Amino acid sequence: MTAKQLLQQRLTNQQLATPAFKNAPDLVHWCGAIQAQDYEMSKWAVGMRLPAVSHQKIEQCIADGQLVRTHVLRPTWHLVHPGDVRWMLELSSPYIKQSMGTYNRKLELDDKIYRKSNKVFEKALKGGKQLTRTELAAELQKAKIATDDLRMNFLLIQAEQDMIICNGGKRDKQITYALFEERVPPAPGKNRQEALATLALRYFNSHGPATLKDFTGWSGLPVTAAREGLQLVQDQLHTSTFGELTCYGPAQATEDRSTGNDVLLIPNYDEYLVAYKDREVIHSADSASMLNRDGNPLFSNIILVKGQIAGTWKRTFKKKDIIIDLYPIEPFNKSTQARLDKEIARFKQFYS
Repeated sequence: MTAKQLLQQRLTNQQLATPAFKNAPDLVHWCGAIQAQDYEMSKWAVGMRLPAVSHQKIEQCIADGQLVRTHVLRPTWHLVHPGDVRWMLELSSPYIKQSMGTYNRKLELDDKIYRKSNKVFEKALKGGKQLTRTELAAELQKAKIATDDLRMNFLLIQAEQDMIICNGGKRDKQITYALFEERVPPAPGKNRQEALATLALRYFNSHGPATLKDFTGWSGLPVTAAREGLQLVQDQLHTSTFGELTCYGPAQATEDRSTGNDVLLIPNYDEYLVAYKDREVIHSADSASMLNRDGNPLFSNIILVKGQIAGTWKRTFKKKDIIIDLYPIEPFNKSTQARLDKEIARFKQFYS
């Protein structure tokens, strides 16, 4: 498999070449989870993979609970389908809680405090109430639970892992929290092997071709658990090689029905960037040197040309317009610039 073939297959399977889904919940279900650390740009991460959808539509899906935003996998913020979030948390939470141990000791947090804080959250949010982080901190302080330093972060994350809270809708541009049980309908459970197999198959189908190392990094699972998940579904996947790497992807190659627009404005923390540990195939030494944080592309909005990093971009929202600043590695030719202008128009239309 050549680099060109690898990148084109990833673009297709990640729904960036031509969207195969018509709504956000179905898309997120296909992907398994979509990282949502940057709330605003995560809506574009979903929207750019769908035909003719607006940011209001994605926002409404989150507000209505059609998409659940919570800490799962690694852990960081993700958008997850409500039918998947329970079994996914049951699989990943033990590892996430284990990773919190050092901070728990440093911040003097233990099971007794977490049980108490969870009860505070349940009481404060019961009956469909949705409160901001600041409002929940005030409730904890009333209960004499300190929220200084990083304690509030961990009190919230623990409650998310315990399936007590998740994000609600936005209120006055502020993100809120709501009770998990009031937003997420009951769903059939999965035993550990079923969960591992489902997560692995979902990942390699939607993100492949990818390696075991990629899956381990994306899922946050220990390598032994990630390998077990892959072994459970390996006979349902296509195996290929890229250099010395063994890659796995969908058993049947998805038909490339690309629209021909191979120039994309990728948001920071996008699945195209975060889902792989080895990212050399998507950027050269020149692109690495211009990216912030030691050349890590995760933290930048990326201009993608034929699957590779060709620069970065920033957006500024004005009252009547959106200003897009471009920082190409090398000047674009007329053809590439024309396709980029088309992509900029699509981004502006999404937020209109």
